[in-house]
Formats: sequence, C-alpha cells, structure tokens
Amino acid sequence: MASSFPPLLPKVDAILVLDGEGNRLAGKYYGDFMRAAPPSSSPENGDSSDNAAAAQSVEQLRASFERQLQSKIGGIAARPDAAEVVTVLGKTAVFCG
Repeated sequence: MASSFPPLLPKVDAILVLDGEGNRLAGKYYGDFMRAAPPSSSPENGDSSDNAAAAQSVEQLRASFERQLQSKIGGIAARPDAAEVVTVLGKTAVFCG
C-alpha cells in the first residue's frame, strides 16, 4: 500500500547570498527551481534563439524572486545567531542576519 507522505528531510532548491540591496552576490539554483515552462516548439526546430529566450526568462524569474525576497526580509531585524523564515512565491526561505 503506497501512500504519499511529505519527505522527511527538507529539500534545498537554492542557496543565495544577497547584498543589502537585494543584488545576487553568489547563488546556486538546483533542479527545476524557478524554471519557466519549456517552449512549445518542436525539438527538431533547434532554434538557438528559443533557448536564449528561455534562459533569459529563467533569469528574469530568478531576479524577480530575489527582489521579492529582499523586499520581504529588508525590514526584519534578524539576530546574527538565529535564523528567520519567510515565504516568497510559495517557497520557504531561511535566512540569517
């Protein structure tokens, strides 16, 4: 009997280092986190402009997520020895002050 329980360990989708203004200093996204939907063009088309547009779309999604994250955590006075938790675009973010 198979049941769908949530995973026992949390999944890390991204690790980000942002400056005080929300600009990404360093970052790594894992899996399909914040990826745009694949283009509907056929695979035999092989148009590199579609790939470039998709990459730009992914970068725009990630930049938007980072801006929203910064705007949400900007007013929180986090203690340096504690973690704070916020939710942005349905994703849970843990950050340290």
